[in-house]
Amino acid sequence: MKLQFVSYDNIDIIKSNLKEWVENFKLDSSDWLQEELGNILFSDTKFGDVPDFGLDMTADKPFLTEAENAKRVYGNLHFLSDSQASDERLWAGLCLGPFWNYVKYRWEIDKKCTVANVQQHFLFGFGARRSLTRNALSRLWWIGRLTYDEHRSDPWELTKFVCESSDYIMHILERNTSNNPTIIRPFLSAIIEAKAQGLQMDTTAVGELAKYLNLLGGIYILDCLPEQRIHDKIFAKATEMQKIPAVSA
Repeated sequence: MKLQFVSYDNIDIIKSNLKEWVENFKLDSSDWLQEELGNILFSDTKFGDVPDFGLDMTADKPFLTEAENAKRVYGNLHFLSDSQASDERLWAGLCLGPFWNYVKYRWEIDKKCTVANVQQHFLFGFGARRSLTRNALSRLWWIGRLTYDEHRSDPWELTKFVCESSDYIMHILERNTSNNPTIIRPFLSAIIEAKAQGLQMDTTAVGELAKYLNLLGGIYILDCLPEQRIHDKIFAKATEMQKIPAVSA
């Protein structure tokens, strides 16, 4: 599979014409788009061929494929730098090209074919940080990037956990403190440990802990803290949140 990108000029044209073209995103491929543009839609990146790989589209509820597909995307494209993996042109190339049908499946484009839905999942529809977890393919890469841990017995354990709920992905990966695996790994490890010890770690609790992590980011340079210290602070906060106040006699 060739790794290709879509130029910013073409992206701008697509975005400016989405109102007129949106219904065409229900079609089986993006061939129509090249005809509309009147020029070449895709350009080759500097990367040679990468192994062909497909994405899981077998679940009735598309979100249930998230963990497996994060493994496939990050596993096959792990060579990308963080800077390259933040480039809208690359992800537009993958979404409008080989993974067109995956984007339609995952985000139910045929049922929800709106300008907003198309733009944020095929292209970038928000600011830089939020767009990375909303674009259909960059989302999967960044989930893998931030959660893969080769030192665990199952390197994908944290990936599987964060993909248990779309709220986890929103709470954990869309915050300013969430751009470094050395912060996210101990954060998730502490939550998993707290859960294993019987503490209630639902989406509300995880959201509160994510806010606490953000607060810590205003006090410490989290990138410089040892992972164990981040883990211990999050675990202590999880325990504190669920203490039952003593009842006065």
